[in-house]
Amino acid sequence: MVSYSLSENAYLKIFFHAAKHPHLPVNGVLLGRRASDVVVIEDVIPLLHHWTSLSPMMEIGLDLAKGYAEAQEMALVGYYQASERLDDTALAPVGERVAQKIRDQFNDAVAFVIDGDKLGTGDPALLPYLPQPSTSFWRPCIAQSPAFTTGSIFLLDKADSPMRAISLVRDHHLHEKFGDFDDHLEDVTIDWLRNSACTLVHCPSLGHLKVLEDHILLVDHQGFISYVGPAGTGASKEFLARIDIPITTIPSGSFLLPTFCDLHLHAPQFLFQGTGLHLPLMQWLDEYAFKSEESLDNRPELAKAVYVRLAERLRDAGTGAVLLFGTINTTANLILAEAMQTIGIRALVGKLSMDISSRPSYVESSALSSIHSAEEFIDGCRDLVSSYEPHRRLVEPVITPRFVPTCSDELLKGLGKLARDKGVRIQSHLAEAHEAVQWVLSERHKDDIDVFDNFDLLTEKTVQAHCTFLDTDMLSRMAGSCSAVAHCPLSNSYFSEKPFPLREALDLGVPVGLGTDIAGGYSIDIMNSMRQAVAVSRIRDGTRKLSGDERSLAIDWKDALYLATRGGATALGLSCGVFQAGAPFDAQCIELYKESDKGVGALDFFEPQSGITLGVLEKWWCIGDERNRRGIWIQGQRLDVTTASERA
Repeated sequence: MVSYSLSENAYLKIFFHAAKHPHLPVNGVLLGRRASDVVVIEDVIPLLHHWTSLSPMMEIGLDLAKGYAEAQEMALVGYYQASERLDDTALAPVGERVAQKIRDQFNDAVAFVIDGDKLGTGDPALLPYLPQPSTSFWRPCIAQSPAFTTGSIFLLDKADSPMRAISLVRDHHLHEKFGDFDDHLEDVTIDWLRNSACTLVHCPSLGHLKVLEDHILLVDHQGFISYVGPAGTGASKEFLARIDIPITTIPSGSFLLPTFCDLHLHAPQFLFQGTGLHLPLMQWLDEYAFKSEESLDNRPELAKAVYVRLAERLRDAGTGAVLLFGTINTTANLILAEAMQTIGIRALVGKLSMDISSRPSYVESSALSSIHSAEEFIDGCRDLVSSYEPHRRLVEPVITPRFVPTCSDELLKGLGKLARDKGVRIQSHLAEAHEAVQWVLSERHKDDIDVFDNFDLLTEKTVQAHCTFLDTDMLSRMAGSCSAVAHCPLSNSYFSEKPFPLREALDLGVPVGLGTDIAGGYSIDIMNSMRQAVAVSRIRDGTRKLSGDERSLAIDWKDALYLATRGGATALGLSCGVFQAGAPFDAQCIELYKESDKGVGALDFFEPQSGITLGVLEKWWCIGDERNRRGIWIQGQRLDVTTASERA
């Protein structure tokens, strides 16, 4: 004899459907598979709540449900219904016909009628119907052991599912979010096939992108992720039953993604973003970069206006963490730190250290003065956030020698010691342009990587920007020291004579993230950095193919997404960039389509969409923009995002 096991996920969906429409007839189909002598009912798909006959709409719904079941490697194994009258437990004629239609494809099909009088009492409240042998008639299953009791052929996978369902409806109103095919016809954004909780997309490691459909994610009061798991599991239901806070549902055409990390951005250069890119690096520094930095140091009100707008732009672009170069003035850098903390962006802020400069009015007076100023900024930055709870402190100071040509040996030595004493991170530029590399060789008689290493500035807390002129041995040294690279493909195209050997660095184990390098790069959007990183790698790979080398130098869009999220976070020593328990909830909500075939922003779809597939993710990665971003959270707190339409 065949027995039937009803999963908790399936039972809860039946309960939610009936609870949402208590005085209307509802119906749906059961999904599952036969395992030995047991029909395992794993899921259900709700059909209608306005049905009176085997209508064309029901036929369409059945066909769609059947296709979905087959895609999940399951079959339609049964039918369920609830009647208008609570005391009516008869299988309606239309239900009998649908059940028989399913039986024609699955011989051990079953039907359940919901007992409205018992629903909500803790009783399973499901009356099973089975077909009569050699007929098309269905009758209640009368057995010595009542259904869902010991000895019955009908079992609940979790005996306490009825009580859990009551709690989820009474205390958390989950039935209100439940949708069937009727609901979908009125609002095509309702995912009636899945009734999923949330889709999460993240890259826990290089080359691995995970799409977690129908998941719940719980965030504690401090903004850390406390649980991630499939919505249908017992553990998820237990968490939902215990919580007493509002539940946020992500629509089926949307997903959550970790926020982006920008590993290299010159905050004061945001003032002239998108200009002056026709000049070589050293001339560009003299005519644009130093001048803008000096103007912000001399005008605190301008610095505040620029830095607040910069923080807003980063937020709107989905950047949740950023490594910033500031200026040589402590006060201006504290204004920068305060702007980031206030807007809600994780920011590692570097006060520039430089006792050598081609601009006499923009240089620190001595190595000793520069070291003292750096220490003053470290203490001031930490004091700025000291009144916040530890988990709300989003800003931290960074030791920042601009690059070797602007720093004396005495200054670099002092900064290395200060970094050790204060336990802070380090950032600079390394091997960026041929002119700079040659200057260091002629003046210091060694490569700049040796200069940094000699003064203890090449450590596991170091992020070096560009690194385009590093050879394989030098990259191996970076990997050995656990120093990270901020890969800036756009600005490298403007100011470096060669591209960064990204594939080689990754293969050697060098930590790498992406940087916009404002204003050496003109786009503040890390999405553009991702695209440029892939494009440059493909050009390098084309050259490799022509040379006959067999090792690929290309990366793909999934690799770039890792670099923009988890890779960047790892390089910064942060635990964000991934959806796992214990990580801070730093996330952005990306909306791909409002209706099944109506894309958002630049996205166009000409066929109905369902769920989040690799195909639609790649489409967003290639042509998506700020119009797709519907929310951003840092440490569990939602930030106010200005959409493109609002700015227009």
